[in-house]
Amino acid sequence: MNHVKKNIIVWDLGATKCAAAWVVFDPHSPTVFHSKHSCDIKLRSCDSLEALILKIEKHLNIEHKDVDTICIGAAGIYNGKTLELDNGYPYEMPFMFLAEKYQWAPFEIIHDYAPVVCSTFWSTYTQSPIHKINDTIIDPYSRRVAVGVGTGLGLKDGILFPDGNFWLGSNEMGHIGLSQPIAASQKFLELHHALTQKNHCSFEKILSGHGLLRLHKFLFPDTCIETPEDLGELIKSSKAQETIDLFAFYLGLFIGTVQLSFMPAGGIWITGGVVLKHLEIFDNAAFIEGMESLPAYLSQRQKFALCVLSDHHHDAFMGGAYYAVKRLMNLNF
Repeated sequence: MNHVKKNIIVWDLGATKCAAAWVVFDPHSPTVFHSKHSCDIKLRSCDSLEALILKIEKHLNIEHKDVDTICIGAAGIYNGKTLELDNGYPYEMPFMFLAEKYQWAPFEIIHDYAPVVCSTFWSTYTQSPIHKINDTIIDPYSRRVAVGVGTGLGLKDGILFPDGNFWLGSNEMGHIGLSQPIAASQKFLELHHALTQKNHCSFEKILSGHGLLRLHKFLFPDTCIETPEDLGELIKSSKAQETIDLFAFYLGLFIGTVQLSFMPAGGIWITGGVVLKHLEIFDNAAFIEGMESLPAYLSQRQKFALCVLSDHHHDAFMGGAYYAVKRLMNLNF
């Protein structure tokens, strides 16, 4: 293969902010990928996509036209001209127009959790340390799923092949209605019944964004807590345990639903701002109860690895670079 270093710009574009990195691919490097510069920009600090692009280039000290390729992991759907998102970006996202205006290198806009899945391929390939929630063996070439609990509820599955190539699925689970827990304790069954009787709930509505706050207001209708930040302070002072328990239960129920849907022997890899702020939920008995409230194939599902990707942006950068090398450049390691 060509051993010349390749330069890649990678974006991790969410509804409220964009992280970007200049990543160098070097076949002679032991770690294969190296992030030279990176930045994290609030979308509302710019008044247009064009302004955001110029700000990113200033931070990275390189222009999009001067790299070999560009990989943008983004929330929403790219129609070939613009990027569209149900909840809306703060301004229009006419990527194709601006790419032509500024003579960008070849680029691709992909599902925001495709790079996260690809980062787990990179971790497998380089044998990087992995933070595992349970003590299981990961089958590197079986189906795996990346789950992101943040502003939205992201999910993407994929399969790594021995030659480093991969397959990615097309899926969306955040907007489905809550699964019916079958074998939960009476406490959670009663709470689930009351919650679903009062609200039209999806997993995304109660797990991502303001989900914790919605659960807190459900449990305590007369609360004076009105913002996620205020609730965060309450949680830090250990005064919202019932809310954390219910959130942990529903996160477990979602993970159990994902297990049954994909049977991922390659593991489930969890990340996102909400869970990374509350890692204690994985030690909460309610999390396990939520998963086990769906008893089908439980003994087999208990063999599936559960992992946490604790550096979301770094993982998205490395995964985006991995995707670019394998799919946009067609290079082998």
